[in-house]
Amino acid sequence: MLPFAPFSRLGTSIYTAMRPANTVGGDYFDIIDLPDGRIALAVGDVAGKGIPAALLMALLQGSLRTLLTAGFRGAELVRTLNDHLYAHIPRNRLVTLFYAECDPATGALHYVNAGHNAPFLLRPPAPVRLGTTGAALGVLGGSTYEERGETLAPGERLFLFTDGITEAFDPEDREYGEERLEGLLLSRRPLRSPDLIDAVRDDVLSFCGSARPRDDMTMMVVER
Repeated sequence: MLPFAPFSRLGTSIYTAMRPANTVGGDYFDIIDLPDGRIALAVGDVAGKGIPAALLMALLQGSLRTLLTAGFRGAELVRTLNDHLYAHIPRNRLVTLFYAECDPATGALHYVNAGHNAPFLLRPPAPVRLGTTGAALGVLGGSTYEERGETLAPGERLFLFTDGITEAFDPEDREYGEERLEGLLLSRRPLRSPDLIDAVRDDVLSFCGSARPRDDMTMMVVER
């Protein structure tokens, strides 16, 4: 698992880590400062593995950043990104993406979930899932996407992940699953965010045992 340097703005901190299953992977994450002081966050997963997935991941990152520079935001950005990918990638490829814009001063979060694993908003008494608001990217041109909002209060965290976590398998071919992940997040709630990421990684690898993880694993934690 490769940790990346923490990103901090006005009381909001972001921690990320990635573990490629192969030398090159198809998981994607990005953290981008916006001109108005907000932060753009993205976590995505490209279908497939190896060089083709890595090339598509690079196309996704470049296209998203180009659209941000051009002034696209929120659901309009994701809709335009979908149409661009639909026109340029093979029909047997798709991308799941969770995209959000966060105000680090207030915790206001506006997000679009294009077919990605629903992140966990860790708040008492129970986590809130930020579910899908539109189809995965590249599947159908002209798809529409809904933008939703949440507020990250002081002490709350948003845990984002790719399916390499929940779709890891043990030697008996049993799946790790979202229920086990949620239970771990609840039981390890007192941990600092970097330690929470390490705890999830260690639990997944312990679960897999001699079965090598088959997919990339990426995690991002946004905390106030």
